[in-house]
Amino acid sequence: PPVTIHTWLERFNKQKPHSFEKATVPMDAENWISHMEKIFDVMGCEDAFNT
Repeated sequence: PPVTIHTWLERFNKQKPHSFEKATVPMDAENWISHMEKIFDVMGCEDAFNT
């Protein structure tokens, strides 16, 4: 069965995504992006859904 947005969000939140509030240096933003990409990989998201 297709995954509903509610189910997807539950799974996503179980991965404990970091919130992004500000970056004092570019590396802060890069680390956050890397963290989010790892979550998308674990969840099996295709690249088209990551943007």
